Amino acid sequence: MLSTVAKRYAVALFAAAQEAGRVEKIDAEAKVVARLFDDRQVRDFLTSPQIPVERKKDALRKQFGGRLDPLLVNLLQLLVDKKRIGELPQIMEHFDVLTDQSRGVEEATIVSAVPLSDEQRQAIEQQLKRFSAYGQLRINTVIDPALLGGVLVRLGRNLVLDGTLSSRMTALRSRLDRAVRQG
Repeated sequence: MLSTVAKRYAVALFAAAQEAGRVEKIDAEAKVVARLFDDRQVRDFLTSPQIPVERKKDALRKQFGGRLDPLLVNLLQLLVDKKRIGELPQIMEHFDVLTDQSRGVEEATIVSAVPLSDEQRQAIEQQLKRFSAYGQLRINTVIDPALLGGVLVRLGRNLVLDGTLSSRMTALRSRLDRAVRQG
């Protein structure tokens, strides 16, 4: 669930990026910054209350100063100052949503037990376009053998279409349990 704080920072970053005319550049760099928290040591360093704020800000300036857009560097330093750096992944995720919305693109993830053929992927994409509020879809595919069969589709941040074998088996089990209890 997206926090109110993360949303506010993302909206502010997006507005500043639009005003500066650098949405595309900052969007690309924001994806790199979002991966910053994938490294546990970096995450622990930046979120540790024992490490002085100035030391964290110096590390960010050395690592990103001159390499990232100043808006992003300033955001990182502000988050450190306000002790909100832990919100960074959510801020970057919402910033990505805002940039996609401004371009008329919606993200969709298709999870399947086995790789899909091009025809299957295209058929799912055509069906998804009916549910999308945007003209274009950015499709990510994920293979998850635990699904057994079928597909799970996430459209944007809210809509989940579950056509997996495991969900059908769960529904069948539920119906059988109800029938036995009534019966």
